[in-house]
Amino acid sequence: MVGITASRLGRDPYLHRWVCQFLSRRMLDLRHSESTLVVAAGSAIDPLANRAAELFHVPIIRLLVNPDDVSACDHSGVCRIQSTEPLSRDAVLIGIADRVDAVYVRPGGKIETNLKARIAALRDTSTRVAVIADIPSAAPELIADGAIGWYLSRPERATTETHDRVSIVRRDRGTINDIAWTRSDGQWLTHTTRGCDGPWPGQTDHQYQDELLLNRITDSASRIPNSGPLQTLARIVRSGVIVANAITSSKKYPVVCFSEVPLADRLHKRKYRSHLGRWDDEPYGVAIRLDAAKQLGLKPVIYGDPKQRNQLAAEDQFRFQAKGKTFDWTREREWRSDRSVDLRALDRRDVRIFLPSAEEAAMLRPIADWEITLLGDEEASIQPKT
Repeated sequence: MVGITASRLGRDPYLHRWVCQFLSRRMLDLRHSESTLVVAAGSAIDPLANRAAELFHVPIIRLLVNPDDVSACDHSGVCRIQSTEPLSRDAVLIGIADRVDAVYVRPGGKIETNLKARIAALRDTSTRVAVIADIPSAAPELIADGAIGWYLSRPERATTETHDRVSIVRRDRGTINDIAWTRSDGQWLTHTTRGCDGPWPGQTDHQYQDELLLNRITDSASRIPNSGPLQTLARIVRSGVIVANAITSSKKYPVVCFSEVPLADRLHKRKYRSHLGRWDDEPYGVAIRLDAAKQLGLKPVIYGDPKQRNQLAAEDQFRFQAKGKTFDWTREREWRSDRSVDLRALDRRDVRIFLPSAEEAAMLRPIADWEITLLGDEEASIQPKT
């Protein structure tokens, strides 16, 4: 039996992706050797390990330690461990498995303590710990104590210079393809992206897990830090659709939000919202010409007092936004769509992608059908595919 254990993963998508790469690699090994996976029910890695075993057709045993509901043990694939003493489910797993793979170990946590106890007691090579670049963990100390380091190679990065991989056309201020459009008022609507630390809009938990477990980390993906706003933008560019999501003041109405405020003004005035742990706007996103947006059915938000929402017609409910007390939301000059926005239905000249650097633009260039505008000090434009 091979046990899988991990500390809690938190909300870092970069860590989630790498842990799933380790899980997928282990599932292939277990299937080849016809071995059985064992995991502690209710542990941090339990949901992902269960899904991985299902996807890769690996037999799995779930350990239920001192379960409150004994009837939960009355089916195959479950092993109940009952004791009069309080037992840690992770400690039991680490203590009884023939081999243990730790796919992430937080420094100073109980998992690290239990692994050290196993290493000291067995003094063999049956304990393995994953090493993930750029993620602080207890792996170095555990390896020093006798654990086997477990590494997955990162794909080699292309050595070609950015200017060779993309065609950057430098232009003077004021020409039709420079960044002057970002300062124009009443001509463009902009949708800025932010990182996603869980399932994407419209994705189920299983679909999200499957994507993490089955999609190998590519070179370009590994260079996108923490699956942030660039990763979200890449997903939109690849699919051609901005998926409606119920993340506004009313969870009842899935919408896509845009702003009529000039993009340059939005980014100049952006603020870090410490209570949310993120910026209110990011320099990544999609712009749609206002006239084209109207043809898609986008409508301006209706601002008012909360009690006024119910006075609107049912078909206009999604457009309502309270003015706010501590923040004046009318400054956003927001427009909304009550359905996903299909960018492919628009003329290519009516859509622009924007981001801050040429290196990042190089990652989108192979999949982008629209002009990519580079923001920042360098005024450059990457032309769409021909």
